[in-house]
Amino acid sequence: MKDLLNIVGDREAWERFYDYCAANEHNTKKDLADLRQFIDCGGYLAWDERFRSGVPFPDAERSVLNKKGTAKKRVVYMFPGEAGLLLKFFAYGLHEYDDIFPDNLFSFRPNRGVKKAVADIMAVPDLADRYVYKLDIHDYFNSVDVERVIPLAKDVLGEEHPRFFGFLCDFLRNPYVTEQGRRFEERKGIMAGNPLSAFLANLYLAEMDKAFAERGIPYARYSDDIIVFGSDRDEIESYREEILGFLAEKDMTVNPAKVFYAEPGEPWDFLGITYQNGTIDVARASVEKLKHKMKRKAKALYRWKVKKGASDEKAIRAFIRHFNRKLYDNPVKSELTWCRWFFPVITTDKSLKELDAYMIGNIRFLVTGKHTKANYNLRYETIRGYGFRSLVHAYYEFEKTAGL
Repeated sequence: MKDLLNIVGDREAWERFYDYCAANEHNTKKDLADLRQFIDCGGYLAWDERFRSGVPFPDAERSVLNKKGTAKKRVVYMFPGEAGLLLKFFAYGLHEYDDIFPDNLFSFRPNRGVKKAVADIMAVPDLADRYVYKLDIHDYFNSVDVERVIPLAKDVLGEEHPRFFGFLCDFLRNPYVTEQGRRFEERKGIMAGNPLSAFLANLYLAEMDKAFAERGIPYARYSDDIIVFGSDRDEIESYREEILGFLAEKDMTVNPAKVFYAEPGEPWDFLGITYQNGTIDVARASVEKLKHKMKRKAKALYRWKVKKGASDEKAIRAFIRHFNRKLYDNPVKSELTWCRWFFPVITTDKSLKELDAYMIGNIRFLVTGKHTKANYNLRYETIRGYGFRSLVHAYYEFEKTAGL
């Protein structure tokens, strides 16, 4: 196997990467166009020369984003333009090492993900009779100890990819970031947001994943979300202590607001879904986040409508377009849409009915600026004519298409 840094100047390697990206529905047309131009113009050759000449890789660009549906902030580190393409190219090459991870790890892996995680959990014997412990690691990516993850990476990459491993060490140890034109030092771990962080996040806790896998203990990890199942209270407590002990050794802390314990028959949440007695639905927190976004968007559009003297129809169509993109289409951002995340795993339309009703209520609010009975003068057929798509209807269409 060729060192990843040695194939930066190999056009065939980039063409294979392009074919992979083209087959990945998360990539936008612009992403593919930029990559195509980079390859056709030979941009990779200049980077090959930079690496061979020892030119330092660009600093990360620090950005603070709002967490979806909350007032909380999260720090991410971006590498725009060609630097980002190089990191994605390397991340693609690291797929070769996917088999080092156990089957109970589901994050950022080919042919795995949320649907597979839920399916494997549902296959746990006597699931409804299990005790459950679930936790979330606080600021996982950015709190990883770089000097602890580097030896783990060396064990995997050092022999076959010595040049790339050297690059990775320099990349992780670079203390500088930029923000709004200012350069400064910051402890940033494996840098959430950069393409290499997914592999490193999987690698950092793989030893813990393997410890549970080797004993056949029902356990699943999706990046910083961990869930484990036990047959009784003593067993689940022993697993809890084991996980917390391992995380303490890695200097990881748990988000206390997201620690969850459930006894048999009680509902439990994982990856945005909730399970109770064999039924899987959208988790209450996920429902409330989406409702909050609908309410906030409706109020903003109503203020805009009044200020601009725009028609009710124009405001309603804008609201519907916004949520159709978020729920179904998402043509711009290379992330999963809301429905593509939930439809493959839920088994009931209960929350979808609630969300349909809430969305229609906010659409009617756009006419009067109030939630009153008079809003029902705007008929459902008219709302559908403006482009409204029912989540319930879309869910059953998905089931029919998927042959469920």
